[in-house]
Amino acid sequence: MKFKPGVIMEGISPEMLIASGEVEKIYLRHGCECTITSCKDGKHKDDSLHYDGKACDFRTRDIPANLVPLIVDQVKRKLGPDFDVILESTHLHIEHDPKG
Repeated sequence: MKFKPGVIMEGISPEMLIASGEVEKIYLRHGCECTITSCKDGKHKDDSLHYDGKACDFRTRDIPANLVPLIVDQVKRKLGPDFDVILESTHLHIEHDPKG
């Protein structure tokens, strides 16, 4: 796994650490490098779960366009309903946000 310079992982939740490892496995399965571009760093909405260590962003520009939907689907299925997996224009946003 690679990290964009400046990424702050300190204080990230255990759930997100485990999820990051699972995301990396899925990326690697498809021959793609997994790069985290943001965790507790960066500028996000005021109520973002990034600030609580419950969200990470993963680079998607290095993934062939035809694989992105497949990878997103596999990440959603692997992480389950306690995680929101959102494909943004430049990255895959994943947050631990149990609903019940």
